[in-house]
Amino acid sequence: MEGELMAVPSLSGVGNWLRSPSGKRMVALSLFYLTLGLLFSTVAGTYITRSEVHQSAYGEDWNDMSAFRADIKNQGITTTSIVSSPLLLEEIQSPRDTVFVVSGIERDTISLPRFSADSSVIQLVEGLGYSTSEIDAISNFVERGGTIVVLDDFGYAQGLADEFGLGFSGHQLYDTQTWDPDLDFNYVWLNITNGFNYSTSSGSRTNTNPCIADEDSDGTPDFLEGIVVPTTEELGLCSHRWDSISATYNMDPGYDLLLNQPSAFDKGEAGENSDDNLYPIGFSTQDAYLDTNNDGKLTVGFSGTDAGSDEQGPFAMYVKYCRSRNCDNPDSGRAYFVTDGSLLVNSIYDTEGVESGAYGEFNKTPDINDNRRWALDLIAEALMSNDGNASISSDAQVIFDESRHQQPSFMGDTYNLLYYILIYFTNDWMAMLLMFLGLFVLFEFIIIKKLDPEPWRHVFSIIYYGYGDSRRYEYYGRANKIKQILLTRVRNVNSLTREEFDALPARDLQKMVDDPVLIKFIFEDRRYSMEEMIAVIKRIKTWGRR
Repeated sequence: MEGELMAVPSLSGVGNWLRSPSGKRMVALSLFYLTLGLLFSTVAGTYITRSEVHQSAYGEDWNDMSAFRADIKNQGITTTSIVSSPLLLEEIQSPRDTVFVVSGIERDTISLPRFSADSSVIQLVEGLGYSTSEIDAISNFVERGGTIVVLDDFGYAQGLADEFGLGFSGHQLYDTQTWDPDLDFNYVWLNITNGFNYSTSSGSRTNTNPCIADEDSDGTPDFLEGIVVPTTEELGLCSHRWDSISATYNMDPGYDLLLNQPSAFDKGEAGENSDDNLYPIGFSTQDAYLDTNNDGKLTVGFSGTDAGSDEQGPFAMYVKYCRSRNCDNPDSGRAYFVTDGSLLVNSIYDTEGVESGAYGEFNKTPDINDNRRWALDLIAEALMSNDGNASISSDAQVIFDESRHQQPSFMGDTYNLLYYILIYFTNDWMAMLLMFLGLFVLFEFIIIKKLDPEPWRHVFSIIYYGYGDSRRYEYYGRANKIKQILLTRVRNVNSLTREEFDALPARDLQKMVDDPVLIKFIFEDRRYSMEEMIAVIKRIKTWGRR
């Protein structure tokens, strides 16, 4: 024959194998891993698909924020990102020197159980955007002196805004007076005369920002006093305000921000409230309307009370929160909220890059705006010291929240999901309690269901012998078990492996034992009385000691 035929198992053989302990174990393991694989694929399936990325600080497209991140890096500030959960903000050692940027919350949070302080005891469903534990971590970060920037319009920032007493309307804003005719009605200008008028009674508080703080009102910022032509090092984080061509420094406290499809804050929750240190700074005009019925058309009504009508402005669109009154303490925490997630995207932020074609071709080019100056001003306000020399800490950093953005890499979101679960189980005390309880129940189930192994054999000595012990320990009343003990002891005394011992001829085995009673016991297959077994056991105990 040219080759051997493969043996085909018969149905009876397969049936016998399935009924055997090894067959049952293999079938159970196969079903377990199959079920686990199906569960994993179901959960991870929605995260595996490659998706379009936008509003990411690490993307290079027109709707990403790479230009803003590049400006920060060029100023010598460390930039990094969080891809798992903002719970990691609790681990930051120097929140005073850290800015946390949230732009476009595209994904809702995962609802995992946690204990709550209210009457519900256990909270099974989280709010929008972030879990309660994550919102607490962000809020504590601000309380410890950190700065957060939240840019969102129709996303999931509502839960975080609620923590600071704000409410996103969730509807698009149209402004018949300040829309950009060079682009279209989706682009709206937010004109701010003075970005540091925190309340009607506070007056201008430009001294809270080192870039335009001018104590003697001589038109020169305090940190540049006595310097005619400052160097880049002397300008520090305020270099964006210096015009090297005209050799002039821009001291304008106002901003003209260009927004794309913005929303607005709810009217009842964005009013001036100095008691809460919440300051609305940027407003739409009175000719602005919120599309509350989401029909894309302007339906005039009185404050949105008429059925099917849109709500009329003005609306707060830029609100600043400070831990200190009027933001006077430079070491206190700050929070900036703007109702437009695309405020810092490349196509609006980097007008020079758009004109040079860095982000592709556009039918219309956005006008020059103050989005870049506003963003870098708040970075300077958060990270610069007020010691008069524009210095920054070596720990200064800007963290971008990428945990709520779709990831472009294959299974990137799956990795983030697993990492989020890991962070959840190591930071939330209820999660740790549930994990330990689950592991305890699992181990108890394994212990209960696990079959006891064969009784352990005393290889080097047999302790129990006698009438009572033999009845109590029936193990010693079985001749084949006693033979196994004796043979194991012979093998160990002679330092043989199992393979060597199994291949040993009977004659050599007899020479090793060298005891006629035990040799007869090994090779003779018969029933033994209790007295005979006890005599054999005693002889085994003394064997090998001679």
